Amino acid sequence: MSRYTDVGGDIWEDVDEGHVRAVTIDGREIDFAEPVERDHVVAKWGPLVYLDGGPLSRTDHEEPAGPPFLALPTVSDVMSRAAIYQSAHALVTGLKWEDGEAPSVYDVLQVAKWLGEEDA
Repeated sequence: MSRYTDVGGDIWEDVDEGHVRAVTIDGREIDFAEPVERDHVVAKWGPLVYLDGGPLSRTDHEEPAGPPFLALPTVSDVMSRAAIYQSAHALVTGLKWEDGEAPSVYDVLQVAKWLGEEDA
């Protein structure tokens, strides 16, 4: 019988084909829980991950979803974000501001968001 954890850390176990039941919620063991369709649990509480470190849970007709949802960002993702932020900072600070005004970090973040959307 396989056990899974959801995004919130609750533990579920297989009951039968396509159905799971809650075993632990908020760190407390559950004595009795009604079986629920696995697809409903995934839709409401996020993907289920095997507790033994196996692949993400999925229905039989789905392909693997790729890397686990808990994966850290890659170096290229971080560097890309840094480059966008630096470009936004250069753009905002290069603008003419009225006396006594200066760009804030929020101005830079808004421009970085816009640049990131343009890049995607």
